Amino acid sequence: MDHFKDFEQKPRGGGFFSYILMALVGAVIGGIMVSFFLPYVLEMREERPPVNNDQPPIREEVPPSVEDYHEFQNTAVVEAAGQVTPAVVGVTNMIRTYDFYQGQQRLQERASGSGVIINSQGYIATNYHVISQAEELIVTLGTGEEIDARVVGQDPGTDLAVLKIDKTDLPAASFGDSDRLQVGELAIAIGNPLGLEFQQSVTVGVISALERSIRIGEQDFSFVQTDAAINQGNSGGPLINAIGEVIGINTAKINIPGVEGMGFAIPSNEVEKIIQELIEHGRIIRPWIGVMIMEIDQEVAQRFELPVTQGLLVEEVVSGGPAERAGLQGGDIIIELGGEEIDTFDRLREVIEDHEIGEEVSLVVLRQEEELSFNVTFEEMPEQPEN
Repeated sequence: MDHFKDFEQKPRGGGFFSYILMALVGAVIGGIMVSFFLPYVLEMREERPPVNNDQPPIREEVPPSVEDYHEFQNTAVVEAAGQVTPAVVGVTNMIRTYDFYQGQQRLQERASGSGVIINSQGYIATNYHVISQAEELIVTLGTGEEIDARVVGQDPGTDLAVLKIDKTDLPAASFGDSDRLQVGELAIAIGNPLGLEFQQSVTVGVISALERSIRIGEQDFSFVQTDAAINQGNSGGPLINAIGEVIGINTAKINIPGVEGMGFAIPSNEVEKIIQELIEHGRIIRPWIGVMIMEIDQEVAQRFELPVTQGLLVEEVVSGGPAERAGLQGGDIIIELGGEEIDTFDRLREVIEDHEIGEEVSLVVLRQEEELSFNVTFEEMPEQPEN
């Protein structure tokens, strides 16, 4: 059967000459293409970096070893916390209550806070408000051991206290110089927030501000401010720097809804001075002139119709005290003491503490717009009763 039926087949003539013609046409087209693309190929070869046969072969990344990981952990925070944490203790304030079911008294926890061992012989610094009105005090070491403690000295005016436990060879923290602190430097707080269940917790932040003056109750305090978390139970614990030095004793936190990251510590230089005197004398012996005063501002000046808008208004003169014997009266406005201008309570306290008991200085006041000068002799401040 002829499959090509109905299709016209042309004769096969001239095959050799056709091949020659196709070869010539291909050669011409190839030459044109080579002349067009060759410059680009040569330019690309010039831009390609030379092969460096000395370069070592690429190695696959190997996961860090345990030793490498320990190097990552060796940070300033880890080192400082590890150095001071063993010296941080829990302080439990106990009171006696009457158990009606058993018909007898028993000890009950009133409050708890933190403390820091400052001497290997068992001396511990903490806040006064942590141990205030305690009938018994228990110190809990980092090992979990509980030891009865006694109060060596306390100072409500600075909210500091020193305890003593009968144990030696204890890990002790060392103090740094709070006068050298810089805003923004690392700050680490260690303590027992919310009780001993979270004993020796470490929080990290920075020094937010210096010399923050805050009134707590009837006292004005100068604090170091930090954003390291300080919660209830941290009171009395240390605030430390990046090299493990105590730069403050944590004492307060601003408890206002919506406000976070505002904690405060008593500067270490003040702490050192106070606790040394508490260890030696059991209390702070301060010069005193015997007046109750109020800071004057625009509102106070307007309310009492005062001639000035700054200074200290004498509300009361203590009977039999140095100021009364010198001739001061209620309503006088203190403007100068010992040649130093006085405009705030803190400034008055600074000037008084620069003088000695028994020293006589000049005291300048305004009395009904008349400037008067008196000579007053500093005496020892009477011991303050516990609140």
